[in-house]
Amino acid sequence: MFAQDCIDSSIPFIRLTDEVGFVLDLMQEFKTNRLAVIDNSHFMGCIAEDTLLEHDDLTKIEQLKEHFLSDKIIEGTHVFDILKMEADCAIYFLPIVALNEEYIGMITPQKLLHNLTQISSLTNSGGIIVLELESRNYSLTEISKIVESNNAIILHSMVTASAEQALIQVSLKINKNDLKEIQASFERYQYTVLAVLHQSEFEQQLQERYDSLMRYLEV
Repeated sequence: MFAQDCIDSSIPFIRLTDEVGFVLDLMQEFKTNRLAVIDNSHFMGCIAEDTLLEHDDLTKIEQLKEHFLSDKIIEGTHVFDILKMEADCAIYFLPIVALNEEYIGMITPQKLLHNLTQISSLTNSGGIIVLELESRNYSLTEISKIVESNNAIILHSMVTASAEQALIQVSLKINKNDLKEIQASFERYQYTVLAVLHQSEFEQQLQERYDSLMRYLEV
């Protein structure tokens, strides 16, 4: 999945001739703190809400060129690289442009999160098993064989660092709701099973975390 797949077509762009008051109203309506400034389809930069609040409502956007923000995503950028940029820069609304600087659209955190759930199989039925093991012992091939020996498949896997640097946590989305036999198999092979979440439990936790994130992003 690439940048152009994450565009939120509802987010408007603004022009150099627009006034500060009008743009602030747009930001409030669409719950964003920055908008892209476009001149004849050419991306000029983004203007931030904090900058606008320092100027009179009748000020033209073209008078604020020195405050334009150049952060952008080039079309064709993979969604994982977008996530890294957002994390590194703490920017959650990013414009997408073509190689010739033509404006394509805006990425929003809601659209990005929605697309991530699609590529990570979070919307598929099944349960979650979280394993903890030493990084030097990690083998996705072996883990897959254990799952498949129980007539199941891994829909998605994610590896994260544990608090102990030598350990990693492996989260597995599996296409079964009843994970007792798979859990027993992992324990038989000396894997540490940190958590087992069935579909309803997982959906509840995911919804709670999603709601929390959306409340944070709308502050």
